[in-house]
Amino acid sequence: MATVCDDAAVAMTDRHSTETSLTHGTTLAHGVDPHEEPSAAWGWHGSFPRAGKIAGWFTAFALFAMIVGNREGNTEVVYLVCLGTLLVVMLIASHVKAYKEKRRWRD
Repeated sequence: MATVCDDAAVAMTDRHSTETSLTHGTTLAHGVDPHEEPSAAWGWHGSFPRAGKIAGWFTAFALFAMIVGNREGNTEVVYLVCLGTLLVVMLIASHVKAYKEKRRWRD
């Protein structure tokens, strides 16, 4: 049965439905069912947790480094300190959460 679609990009991505039906009911090595997430049938389905944390620390450092500068008012400094502190707190909370999950797995 032919599907009529006005969007060429959507029509191209919908061509993998036969691949998905062949793998229906199986679970891939990374625990994703291709029936629920069709993109897992034709590509890697993961994330970059380490790179995200490195980028977060780099961004926090850059925000705090921007405090040093030539300015007349301190409004920018307030925003930089607040955003940098929020980012550092989120990164530390993420580290603590990962540590607790790893420790809970060992127990």
